[in-house]
Amino acid sequence: MKSASPARACGIDFGTSNSTVGWLRPGVETLIALEDDKITLPSVVFFNIEERRPVYGRLALHEYLEGYEGRLMRSLKSLLGSSLLQDKTAVHNALVSYQDIISLFLRMLAQTARETLGGMPGRVLLGRPVHFVDGDTVRDQQAEDALRQAALDAGF
Repeated sequence: MKSASPARACGIDFGTSNSTVGWLRPGVETLIALEDDKITLPSVVFFNIEERRPVYGRLALHEYLEGYEGRLMRSLKSLLGSSLLQDKTAVHNALVSYQDIISLFLRMLAQTARETLGGMPGRVLLGRPVHFVDGDTVRDQQAEDALRQAALDAGF
């Protein structure tokens, strides 16, 4: 589904539990349906080993709970500001950094926005918490920088 007029801006809320994508075009502000007709998407990725593909949101939780073989990852945002962010973990027989997994999740949001809006708006705003890391301004800035890089890597 494409919008009637081009989107001027896009806003992303990459949340610890859920994520949303909003957009603005002349006279209209709305949230994009990210999964079926739902405007929120659980911030979850499931790496389905049997089908060698990532699955996101409610479908990821469903496949995990149904017993598909794979790896479920939640609360990815909490890794921002953590010393684990650049560590690598096994995904489909390869080592992948948690930073790259965050980029992968954001790439799915970017693709959905692009398809819905008929392209990516020139302006994108990515929300952030007041503090990623309380009481540590250096790690807090590192978390913001990592989120910005993940969004750029994802195509925002």
